[in-house]
Amino acid sequence: MNTIKTTLAIALVAATTSAMAVTAVETTPAAKVAAAKAQVKADAAKTATAVKNTAVATKEKTAAVSKTAAQKTVAAKDAVVAKTADVKDATVAKTAQVKDAAAEKTVAAKDTVVAKTVAAKDVTVAKATEAKDAVLEKTTEVKEATVAQATEAKDATVEKAADVKEATSEKADAAKAEVKAEKKSFFSWFKKSAA
Repeated sequence: MNTIKTTLAIALVAATTSAMAVTAVETTPAAKVAAAKAQVKADAAKTATAVKNTAVATKEKTAAVSKTAAQKTVAAKDAVVAKTADVKDATVAKTAQVKDAAAEKTVAAKDTVVAKTVAAKDVTVAKATEAKDAVLEKTTEVKEATVAQATEAKDATVEKAADVKEATSEKADAAKAEVKAEKKSFFSWFKKSAA
């Protein structure tokens, strides 16, 4: 729209200037006016034609730009769609690879854990068996030592009891003899005193 206004303004100024510049033969004022009118009409026709030509050119240029933009948009859209499809395919392939690698690692880790568990179980069973045998052996030794000590203690107790009994019997016999002797001496004193 601005282009059309500019073109009309230029044409009007040019027509006015050319009308003023034309030096026609001085005729009557009516002839001057008619000549000026004819000149203005011619200039206006030229200007209208120029405006029409400019408008058509602008319209064609706008259509061409619009068509080019549409073609570029379609090309860009096709490129984006193709790129998106490529990225999607690459992502799917990479995801599959990652999934397969993860599955392999999981299986390997599981096998390692199972192997370690079996080895640990075998070691635990061996240690438990070894400990059980050691405890059994130690228990047998302790039992035998306890029986031996108990037998020794019993024998010592029996022997000590016999010694104590014997010593007690001897002391009791000695005490009885002493008491008898005292009784005798006490009664003898009475007898001596009474006599």
